[in-house]
Amino acid sequence: MTATEVDGIAVVADEPRKAPFRDKAGNTIYQPQTRVLTLANGTIVYGCLHCSYTSTNPNSVRPHLARHNSRRKTNGPDNSLNLPLAELMARLDKLAAVTEDRDAWKSRALNAERRLKQLRTALGVPE
Repeated sequence: MTATEVDGIAVVADEPRKAPFRDKAGNTIYQPQTRVLTLANGTIVYGCLHCSYTSTNPNSVRPHLARHNSRRKTNGPDNSLNLPLAELMARLDKLAAVTEDRDAWKSRALNAERRLKQLRTALGVPE
């Protein structure tokens, strides 16, 4: 959704921006996510294809596009604040079980390493 008006002035034309460079064959390259918006008063501004962000500087739109990158979104701690209490308690129980299991395996591994060292010492095998 590109802006339909900028500062109260209607957008009369919306086109993809031509890149300031060309491909190897010399053909024009378009930046379809950066829009060239012509306003009713003849002013040209640059906008985002995904939202109503606009700027008079064409180079400011490209960094803005990172906000629309779905790969950046994670299921971090800020999203868990919106979960119901029951879901948070279930996650806490799962974490406690995983931690307990990890501690048990760590204890077994340390014990196995100690016994292996004793066997190697008894057999005279270098480590």
